[in-house]
Amino acid sequence: MSLLKLPHVVLAGFLIATSPVSVVAGEPALTPSVDFAKDVYPILQRSCFECHGAEKQEAGLRLDRRNDLLESGSVEPGNPHESELLRRVVLPRGHDEIMPAIGDPLSASQVDVLRRWIAAGADWPETFVAAEHWAYVAPHRPALPNIDDLAWPQSPIDHFVLHRLEAENLTPAPKSRPEKLIRRLYLDLIGLPPTADEVEAFVRDPSRRHYESIVDALLSRPQFGERWARPWLDLARYADSHGFQRDNFRDIWAYRDWVINALNDDMPFDQFTIEQVAGDLLPAATASQKIATGFHRCTPTNVEAGSLPEETRIEQVIDRVNTTGAVWLGTTLECCQCHDHKYDPFTTKEYYQLLAYFNNTVQEADRANPKQPSSIKFQGPSMPLQDPPRDQQRLALQRQLDDVKDQQQQRREQLSAGLDEWGEGLSEWIAQSPQAHTLEVIEFESEGTTDSYERLDDGSILLQGGDPPDKDRYRVLVTAQVPRVTAIRLDVLLDESLPDSGPGRNERRNFVLNDFHVERVATAVADDGAETVEQKQSLSFSAAKASFSQKNYPVAGAIDDDPKSGWAISPQQGKLHWATFVLDEPIELAAERPLAITMTQHFGRALTIGRFKLSVVTGDVDAEAVPEAIARAARKSPAEWSDKERKTLVQYRVERDKAFNALDKQIAQLQKQLKQLAPDTTLVMIELDRPRTPAVFERGDYRTPGDPVEPGTPAVLHPRPDGPENRLTLARWLVSRDNPLVARVTVNRWWMELFGAGIVTTPEDFGIKGEPPSHPQLLDWLAVELMDKGWSMKRLLKTIVTSATYQQSSNVRYELRDVDAENRLLARGPRFRMDAEMIRDNALAISGLLSLRQHGPSIRPYQPDGVWSKVGGEAYDYEVSPGGERHRRGIYVVVKRGSPYPSFINFDATARLACTVKRSRTNTPLQALTLLNDPVYVEAAQALSSRIAAERGDASIDDQIKFAFQLCTARQPNASELATLRHLYRHQSDSADPMYGVATALLNLHETITKD
Repeated sequence: MSLLKLPHVVLAGFLIATSPVSVVAGEPALTPSVDFAKDVYPILQRSCFECHGAEKQEAGLRLDRRNDLLESGSVEPGNPHESELLRRVVLPRGHDEIMPAIGDPLSASQVDVLRRWIAAGADWPETFVAAEHWAYVAPHRPALPNIDDLAWPQSPIDHFVLHRLEAENLTPAPKSRPEKLIRRLYLDLIGLPPTADEVEAFVRDPSRRHYESIVDALLSRPQFGERWARPWLDLARYADSHGFQRDNFRDIWAYRDWVINALNDDMPFDQFTIEQVAGDLLPAATASQKIATGFHRCTPTNVEAGSLPEETRIEQVIDRVNTTGAVWLGTTLECCQCHDHKYDPFTTKEYYQLLAYFNNTVQEADRANPKQPSSIKFQGPSMPLQDPPRDQQRLALQRQLDDVKDQQQQRREQLSAGLDEWGEGLSEWIAQSPQAHTLEVIEFESEGTTDSYERLDDGSILLQGGDPPDKDRYRVLVTAQVPRVTAIRLDVLLDESLPDSGPGRNERRNFVLNDFHVERVATAVADDGAETVEQKQSLSFSAAKASFSQKNYPVAGAIDDDPKSGWAISPQQGKLHWATFVLDEPIELAAERPLAITMTQHFGRALTIGRFKLSVVTGDVDAEAVPEAIARAARKSPAEWSDKERKTLVQYRVERDKAFNALDKQIAQLQKQLKQLAPDTTLVMIELDRPRTPAVFERGDYRTPGDPVEPGTPAVLHPRPDGPENRLTLARWLVSRDNPLVARVTVNRWWMELFGAGIVTTPEDFGIKGEPPSHPQLLDWLAVELMDKGWSMKRLLKTIVTSATYQQSSNVRYELRDVDAENRLLARGPRFRMDAEMIRDNALAISGLLSLRQHGPSIRPYQPDGVWSKVGGEAYDYEVSPGGERHRRGIYVVVKRGSPYPSFINFDATARLACTVKRSRTNTPLQALTLLNDPVYVEAAQALSSRIAAERGDASIDDQIKFAFQLCTARQPNASELATLRHLYRHQSDSADPMYGVATALLNLHETITKD
């Protein structure tokens, strides 16, 4: 019986029985005090002062000064129910009177702060003076605060947390159970669950010393870098494709591997920053440092037809400024692109001063064809990756190739030396061979366009203009003096002025020739002698041959009188093509009787020929054709050959020499092998020799540059260091100890990864509109600790995870539900759903399928058929990676911006179209459906069932279930959970694999995909 056929009561009872939320009775809820400067003023500043502050007073109301607020009547001290301000802020979203009128409504916690402040008397100290925003003041290491419970702290972190809890008359939660704590630690540090043996070892010895040894071991594992690279790659907007509609692939996976290696090596964060922002500008920059600059090469790139290269470049530069502001400054700099920041002290001029640092790199997209304004292509820049074993193979192959080329050159010299003797018998052979004779164009008309055309030196016609008609008909009047013509030949040629060289005039480069019609034209004098009359004779064809014909579009379709048929050449666009139309009877072609050739192309979609040449053929059309230049030379004696003719004849002989061609095949094979061993490449930043001239863009539009600017940094922040005005100086400015933001912003993101929310819950915005820190002194202590300890990420993470704060149980107590439902006070441990990549890695690890192979090109796991082709066309077929490759970690899953991996998107991963500082965390039915039906999770459930049989096959069913439960949750099931799973197993007893249903249910548990 399948899992989906089980009675609902069984599943419901099981999910309730295994729910991770437990509520522990405690003290009655207490009302914490409110600090005006710390709690109230920031809310008023963020939400009220824009419309009711110093610069603007809507409805005559001003709230940024004590007397104005109290005299306005909007606040009734001691009586929140009669306060108009409070009434307005609690109105439902969309209400006409809700405040703030602009932006998001206040959160429940913010409303509660205002309510408690008003209830306590709405105290606004007369001595209060609004200070400079806390985030723009450099952090200093605060002294550890006094606490009552000296036994609880295990880290300086705990002093700050406990001080806040004691101020609110709260106590921390007990320490988490060993099996829960060890699972939390593994997931946080390496993103994978512990094995059953690792859990049991810690349960036996949960001592602090053992715990710290586990921390050290996990920090040294290579999986650490893979786990912590994921949030950084969100910031870097790393992806394997350009984005936009033409979502072509790019090679930049080496940058992803660089991030993993740098994190595993515990590269100091300041150096980590410098190499990514400006590694290419470091003295004697290494290959690794250049690869690091891929951070700012991850920008989406628009290469759709019609895109403007300069607009694309500016959009990338703007993205780099905005990303830099978000990642290192926690600032919404993008607001300054068009105007001065409305809340924070950053100006438009300063924005473009920062932009100047990124404005001097090599252009990454440009015209594919200068003559085609709508054409655009991606052009790098990139660098080859070093691979010593492969480089040695390439060197050996190159030596072989050089040797064969030498042999070929010797053979060419031999053939050239015997040319005179060979040429004596050439004319007799050529007499029977078909020869093409280029026709002279007398007139040309294009029915569907007014575009001009050009007659080229080789006798061909080139259509000009970038806007071809939907349909067209060419009429060409040609002449020549040629006896016994057996066929008419059409050559369809390439040209750089055509889209991707053609031969078609449209973006597809194809054409459809529906009809090829030829008439002989003569003029005669009318009977009355007053005028001349044009006489025409249609020529008929017996057959047609072509270099290539598209499926269902044979060349014979151009002469069959069927208007729906025709000749086309897809998918062999970009190549030279010819068609020969064999006459029913040979004709004599005289200058006074020209040919009128009509080429009808009425398929539509501008599928018309861009460049062509017309010839007549003499001789046997079924014999090997001889080029016209060879035929002319053959009519002469060797003594009469010009140097050019001799050179042409040598080349003709060489191309037909068996020995030479055998060497040619060897060369082609060696070149193919070299191509297969071509070095991988990665995108990098390259600085221009001559910088561009930067300017402020009026209203953010690059087409209207305003005042010129010099590279610079915001005045509200620390001074810029001495040095050249380039990205390297900017990078060093970013990680200066004087920067008040970078260390705070960085440690806050790491804290968010561990606790689910940052000390500042708006990690993307440390400005006025951002949330204030819940523990400002703790944030400053962590920031200074990071800098003082050499910017070491691993040292700081160890400090955090060895703290008592981190090791608390995540169980919710009654006293905290109203006071701190969101755990801002940190009175319990973290509990939240894993990220998309971790959920997948967790399932694969539990099942035993996970491959720990590192690095290299991205992988393609199972996904629904046809997703890529529906979005991007048939060119984007999705081939699932073979074998264990598809079971590698989620960090290696391909990121195609236009069609990201559906399983990850369902769990709130992003398409990496822009810098993502914090992912959303939603709960939707799609997630349950994904865990039940996605091939990865079905495969994981099957493998888990097989693992249970392999490792516990001799045990009882109860023991097998306990083993599986522990693999998924790190703990043993209680009696109720065990009974439910036993019942589930029995309901599956008729199936081939009854344990599969149990495995599926366990992998679908909320507890399995939750870190707590």
